[in-house]
Amino acid sequence: MAGEEGKIIDGLVERCSSIDLEVSKPESPDDKGQIQQLAIVRGDTGLAFKRNVKADGTSAADIDSFSNGTDFILGHNIIAFDVPYLSEKWPECSEHSKPAIDTLRLSPLAFPRNPYHHLVKHYQDSQLIRGQLNDPELDARLVFDVLKDQFDTIVK
Repeated sequence: MAGEEGKIIDGLVERCSSIDLEVSKPESPDDKGQIQQLAIVRGDTGLAFKRNVKADGTSAADIDSFSNGTDFILGHNIIAFDVPYLSEKWPECSEHSKPAIDTLRLSPLAFPRNPYHHLVKHYQDSQLIRGQLNDPELDARLVFDVLKDQFDTIVK
């Protein structure tokens, strides 16, 4: 995006940390599932924090340290899905208390005739990778593109 609009969205992206969680499927009606993987991508540097939560022993301090200096959290369905899991798993973490930008909630505003209902994961399109599991880091990176597309459409 060129011009002033490009500067605005780029400035916003630089202040965000994009978060994506992969959660196990619930095994019973009382089970909500458990966080399996966590990825955070900084909009200012593009650096990623990716953890297998059970194997790597991720702490709230690890998350806060990585995201220090960002003002917003960004994600696709972050308000209804990711934030509740983050706040339950790491209640002392400051990341989930930052203002959230949810691209799922912005989609009907940007694309009222064809709102997105899921994150389009083109990395899963190829026949060669048909069985590929979700990749939280790639998903966290894709959300920046979705936000830019939404912004571009809204400001036109």
